[in-house]
Amino acid sequence: MKKVLLLIVSLLFSALLVAQDDAEAGWKKGGQGAFNFSQTALSNWSGGGESALSLNTFLSTFANYQKEKLSWDNNLDIAYGLLRQEKETRKTDDRIEFSSKFGYRLAEHWSYSSVLGFKTQMMPGYDADTVLVSSFAAPAYLQLSTGAEYKAGDHFSLLLAPLSGKMTFVADTALSGNYGLDPGKKLRAEFGGFVRIAFRQELVENVSLQTKCELFSNYIDSPHFIDVSWDVLISMKINEYLNASVSTQLLYDHDYSSRIQFKETVGLGISFTF
Repeated sequence: MKKVLLLIVSLLFSALLVAQDDAEAGWKKGGQGAFNFSQTALSNWSGGGESALSLNTFLSTFANYQKEKLSWDNNLDIAYGLLRQEKETRKTDDRIEFSSKFGYRLAEHWSYSSVLGFKTQMMPGYDADTVLVSSFAAPAYLQLSTGAEYKAGDHFSLLLAPLSGKMTFVADTALSGNYGLDPGKKLRAEFGGFVRIAFRQELVENVSLQTKCELFSNYIDSPHFIDVSWDVLISMKINEYLNASVSTQLLYDHDYSSRIQFKETVGLGISFTF
């Protein structure tokens, strides 16, 4: 797992460094981030309740290369959130996502593409009973997919990858059973098909929508149970520094839960681009 993380970090920083040194040779780089927060303070409040303070942060950076028919796109997204109520602190968001895509254009809108994707979280997570349910690299997902991609400008893309390998890592074997692994195992490998749909559009001035839906089917084991990961983000720019956002994340993986997971985050705070 450490070697995988080192490889991913090396790929991204190599891309960023090359882009810095040769910015006019087909490279584009940049990113955005935000600090969103909210507070509720109660003192002798007859209606009851608890004081609360929440903080959510995210950073999204990219380094993309395009020259003639070749392309190489790299993206790194990091998000973390905390909620403080009375004397208890819990995390509300925790995500590391990296993707690297190599493409070769076959026609005006179609390209041959290979995609490497990695997802995990940074800090331990607990359920309502303070039982440990996740930690760094427990779980972590590594996926390699090959297929064809249709792309219509910067607004829409569709990746169809009939050859896809997905590996689930659980560094803490005490959590193996939580994520579809046999007790004591650290790795589960799957082979199947992968589809990714991405859309980005400015709805009205200073209000933008971006969404990404990923589907995976295991050819060998229960192919009718399709893994789903669907993210939606609506961003509203108030002025140069302030922004508001609404984000949702829907997850489904029958290997470890028959229930749909859903998360919603509403934020108001400081934003920046680079």
